[in-house]
Amino acid sequence: MAKRKSEAVAEEIVAKESVIEEAAPAEEEKKEQEPVMYVGPTIPGIAIQNRVYTEIPAGAQDAFKKMPELRNLFLQIEQYPMAAQMLREKKGFVYSAFNRALTLKGGNKS
Repeated sequence: MAKRKSEAVAEEIVAKESVIEEAAPAEEEKKEQEPVMYVGPTIPGIAIQNRVYTEIPAGAQDAFKKMPELRNLFLQIEQYPMAAQMLREKKGFVYSAFNRALTLKGGNKS
């Protein structure tokens, strides 16, 4: 009897773990579908400055392969004030990514 009870408890734990694993991808999909704001310079074929996108443009995704820090320029809309402050003060990860993005545009305006 004790053996059956412990087996039932073990099966219940395994079942709960599988439910948790199935729920995780749904949360990731929701996160990917949230609108993002591009705070970098306008770069033809990649993104337009201060535009809100429902999904990251294909041109930008291709650019991520060459320059991964460009991902730092696509932020949740709520993070825009923080990004604007970094750009104004000329420091932080957004400012660094912005300057790297300028090299794709063809110049450095810092």
